[in-house]
Amino acid sequence: MLSKPKHLSLFLLITCTSLYAATQALCEPLKIGIPLPFTGANAAPAQDIRRGFELGREILGLTDAALIFEDDGCDGAKSITATKKLIDITKVDVISGIYCNNALLPVASILNRADIPVLTVGATTGDQVGIGKKIFRIFPADQDALEPIIPEMVKHGPRLCVMTETEAYTTLIERAVDLKWQRAGMLKGRGSRETSNFTIAKESINSGERDFRSALFRLKKRGCDSILLNVAGDDGFIASYRQLRTIDQEMPVFGLYFPGSSNVQKAFTDGLLRVTYADLATSNSLATTLGKEFIKRYRERYGEFMVSQPIALLAFEALRLIAEANKQRMPLDQFLRMGPINDGAIIKYHFDSDGAVQGIAFDLFTLNLNSAVKQDENGEGG
Repeated sequence: MLSKPKHLSLFLLITCTSLYAATQALCEPLKIGIPLPFTGANAAPAQDIRRGFELGREILGLTDAALIFEDDGCDGAKSITATKKLIDITKVDVISGIYCNNALLPVASILNRADIPVLTVGATTGDQVGIGKKIFRIFPADQDALEPIIPEMVKHGPRLCVMTETEAYTTLIERAVDLKWQRAGMLKGRGSRETSNFTIAKESINSGERDFRSALFRLKKRGCDSILLNVAGDDGFIASYRQLRTIDQEMPVFGLYFPGSSNVQKAFTDGLLRVTYADLATSNSLATTLGKEFIKRYRERYGEFMVSQPIALLAFEALRLIAEANKQRMPLDQFLRMGPINDGAIIKYHFDSDGAVQGIAFDLFTLNLNSAVKQDENGEGG
């Protein structure tokens, strides 16, 4: 069992001053607001994150810290309601959690006006910068997940097809694909005619729709060397992949995040799932000695993680950072800007001037017959 950080519980009990809020009631515990999508398509990652916070509080000995959860549904309107409740009614000192970009971006102005520090676990700001001096993200920018995928797509040929379930996150990814595919063509062709052969055929449907067939038929007719299923959740990936395979059995399929979900893999027990996808490095790859102890304790209590993303581990690390800043009587944003962090639950990292994490990379995985294998630098399973 891990020993409790020295003096942390004592500090939380005897101090009556929170540096997250200008004023705080006498001896009121540290309040951490944690909005998450407990309902909807992203309930599984929300469960991992919640467990990460709750187990983390126990491991770190934060007996006098209050974790206050609210359901934001990964929805802008719900996120606004949840955030206002946490700030105006519950009067939290700091906000963490927040899994989806489209739950974070609509509330940025509210958080800024409240002058409250934020450390998200899953949400990023996409390619938007400067949304708030106190808004930090421990999950790397989603568009960076394309970096290991684009070279693999190029291997199959210059004609890329993209099927998009339109919402804020997928629109960001589509925008990034346009730029990165053009750059890949320039690198491949080096100014020759081959550059012009790099094309993207795109189709989209509204978020939440589950009939992709017409759009997929149109893409097939236009010609695809490979296809990116750019969807917003597990359900969208399951539906689009199944419908694609009724149209084309051999087209190489690529994705982000969702193919690694246990929900997706359970949906293809017939062994027909063959996809290459990008996701964060596994929990074991990211974890330090402290992180590995957390993973061990998590599995003993809850079993396997709900999703492949190491977001439970990131939630634990986010809580550790909040507790450490509070212990040092330092504003969270000032604490996070101090430089590289190498004494936590994950490998060395830091936050840049815009609050985005640096040092946590994405890996490439292949999934065939329900077995995910990380690819090595040559694109071969390892």
